[in-house]
Amino acid sequence: MNLTELKWTKNVNHQGDDKDWAYQNIDPDLNIFQLNWKTEQAKNALKPEKGELILLRQRAKVTHIVKLLNKTLYEEPADGEFSISRRVQVVWIADFSSVPPQQDMVFGYHVHLQGGKVIRLETPTLNKHWISRGGLVGFQNHVLKALKLERE
Repeated sequence: MNLTELKWTKNVNHQGDDKDWAYQNIDPDLNIFQLNWKTEQAKNALKPEKGELILLRQRAKVTHIVKLLNKTLYEEPADGEFSISRRVQVVWIADFSSVPPQQDMVFGYHVHLQGGKVIRLETPTLNKHWISRGGLVGFQNHVLKALKLERE
């Protein structure tokens, strides 16, 4: 798997009580869904470019890696607090029948990222930990190994 476009991370929360994880029941044939942001986060939602990847985190676990399919911002006024979204395709999804991987294991250090905005992976914190380990490329390679996505 190629993770050279993995440039972002985002914390997500499930808003209902019908399942444990947000974006858990994705159509396996399409693997496409609308990734939501809070209404006031439109500028943030437009930061990732088409084709870039976002690592999604929930409750200190890594649950998805998704690819942005376009640069379109979708607005759904009836959806209340989370009324904007971008169309994404699942590149990797955790096995929800077991426990998804801990974010600290996937990041290779203790991660303390909160809020629902996308955060560029090349933050000072990530750079501090990964600069001597190959920077962003080193991190992307670590994610491949941590999630067992490398070809044997």
